[in-house]
Amino acid sequence: MINFLKRYWALLLLLISIVGSAWFYLSSDYKLAQMLMSREWQSSTYSRIEPTQLDDLRMLRRVEQNSHMVYLPNHTYSRITVMKLFSQDEEPISLHISETGKWNISGQYLITRPLEFKEITSGSNPDFNNQNLKVVKKIFQMDAEQSRKMEIINDKTILFTSLTYGSNIFYSL
Repeated sequence: MINFLKRYWALLLLLISIVGSAWFYLSSDYKLAQMLMSREWQSSTYSRIEPTQLDDLRMLRRVEQNSHMVYLPNHTYSRITVMKLFSQDEEPISLHISETGKWNISGQYLITRPLEFKEITSGSNPDFNNQNLKVVKKIFQMDAEQSRKMEIINDKTILFTSLTYGSNIFYSL
């Protein structure tokens, strides 16, 4: 046995190093960052909303949100979102929101820090006024600042789980 170790110690050390490096890579934030930067991502969310007692949102019944995101190697990101707000009236108001900011991955969590928001509103619906839209935009901005746990589903799909246990899937075509 000792003669075997003397003869093959370098090969054994190389094998241990390869296995350790592979394990580190596969379980590391580096792999998640590479995956995030490798593609342009999309996400779609559809929410039905029960009547609420909040004065600023009592007319809101449904929200459709479609986003396109890109995460760059310099740790900046850009997200373009089209959010359609529906009341009982089927004619929605559309918010086109452009967001840029910084991102980082730590402990398998994606941490985003938005730096700038720009928005354009289109459509008309008498159920929504400027105060209603301000509240919706504020909720959108607060949601953008969350930390989300990343789990790779496959090469084109990532599952994000927020600290409040809401989930979102990013996919790439």
